[in-house]
Amino acid sequence: MLGFQQKLRKFFDYLQVKQRLVLCYFSLLAIINAYTIRYCLDFSLNRIVRESKAKSIKTPLIVKPTPRRVNRNTVPTTARQRPKPRQRAGRDQLKLNPQQLKQTQFHAPVITTSNCSDVWTKEVQILVSASFYAGYMLTHIPGGRLAERYGVRHGGPGALMALRLLIGFCEGPTFPAVSALLAQWVPESERGLLCSCVLSGGEIGVIFVHLVNGLALGEEDWAMAFYVVGSGAMLWFVGFVLVCYSKPDASPFIQSSEREYIKSQVSDTLITEPETEATDTNEAPWSNMLLNAPIWALIAANMQHDWNQQEMAQELQQLLHQLQSKGSTLWTELESSLRVTAPHLWSWLASLTSGQLSDYLIANGILNRTQTRSLMSWLVFVSSSMYLVYDKQQSARMWSVLAFGAYYAGIKLLPLDMSPNFAGTLMGISNGLGSLPGLLLPLLQQLESEYEIVGSIRAAFWLICAGYISGDVQSYNQRQRRSNQPIVH
Repeated sequence: MLGFQQKLRKFFDYLQVKQRLVLCYFSLLAIINAYTIRYCLDFSLNRIVRESKAKSIKTPLIVKPTPRRVNRNTVPTTARQRPKPRQRAGRDQLKLNPQQLKQTQFHAPVITTSNCSDVWTKEVQILVSASFYAGYMLTHIPGGRLAERYGVRHGGPGALMALRLLIGFCEGPTFPAVSALLAQWVPESERGLLCSCVLSGGEIGVIFVHLVNGLALGEEDWAMAFYVVGSGAMLWFVGFVLVCYSKPDASPFIQSSEREYIKSQVSDTLITEPETEATDTNEAPWSNMLLNAPIWALIAANMQHDWNQQEMAQELQQLLHQLQSKGSTLWTELESSLRVTAPHLWSWLASLTSGQLSDYLIANGILNRTQTRSLMSWLVFVSSSMYLVYDKQQSARMWSVLAFGAYYAGIKLLPLDMSPNFAGTLMGISNGLGSLPGLLLPLLQQLESEYEIVGSIRAAFWLICAGYISGDVQSYNQRQRRSNQPIVH
């Protein structure tokens, strides 16, 4: 292993690759993989159900009954027949007239095919999709705490729901762990560009899973999408384990000049040294966090963003369903595919632009960090309001792109701004609770369609967020001193 690391370091030195860029690259792939795994089943579920129903229709329902003796009390007297003496009960005795057939009870039927329409109801499909978010929400906060304390290197329908719950449970720590990594590796002067590039990777993941499922339509094999997504996740894991480390000091590939540059450019309040028994504790100040108004503004903003993202992803799912119903493929309807995937690509590119702009405004003293994040939040508020005003029609796509781009360069970076030492925990709280709309999406969509005031409430949430967020380091960022340690003045 040591020889491999030496060769890999020579390779990085020869290419003059910055390790913080390598870390950001694999973090971006982690987010992309998380979204492809999340949406792969959602995009394929309708097709899986249709094919299952088609097979059940083609294969008749075969029942081999074993009849009991006819109940003489329930069969009319005229229909009663006694077998002739010494006549063996044979096949002819099983030929019952219609009246007898209705009143005959059968036991132990042998069924060769079940009715998939009764099993895969619309409600069951919704539960399968929503079960992911139940597990996803549960592991956000624990995942963030584990990443801060130990790093990121440790460590029929019912069955499908359980599997989705497990996938969500395992995927929950992704965003918190990535945030803890970025807090250690990304200099403050590059936070807007690099962190928004990484954290907006879900837009690329949605595009990728749409393309993979679209190609699977042409191959007439929905399982191919899962093979591609699963193989990509395994390749990412191997690369991440080999070249990525929780902190710059732990990496054998980083040059000393880059290590010192990162240490000098990260937040002054960030603790880069490991916790010791004689120093401050790494226990999270839960009460101070939960009583902090900017955190709740951040949670409200994340809920709104997750709601919008879920609705945009549904457009891609609906396109795949339409292609399948018409017997078309992704290539025959390429224009339609590009039209619905373009907003996701533009949103990712817009996040890079707004992230670069944020770094420029802060570095040149035009705006401070809180003012810059507030500017992006107000841009999200205005763009999202216009998106709702245009009732999510084609003309509203430009506003959704602006909203998403500003969100990733502003609101999404707040956990790293507010508490570099507990960025993973803050991301776990805000992103975990922010994913609640994914669990309740059918109900929320029904309320929005029935009551116009829901749109106004959504706009009000954005307004509250824009007014209460803060990019300043919060008081709870400072680690608490152990109770048995005196405070030295």
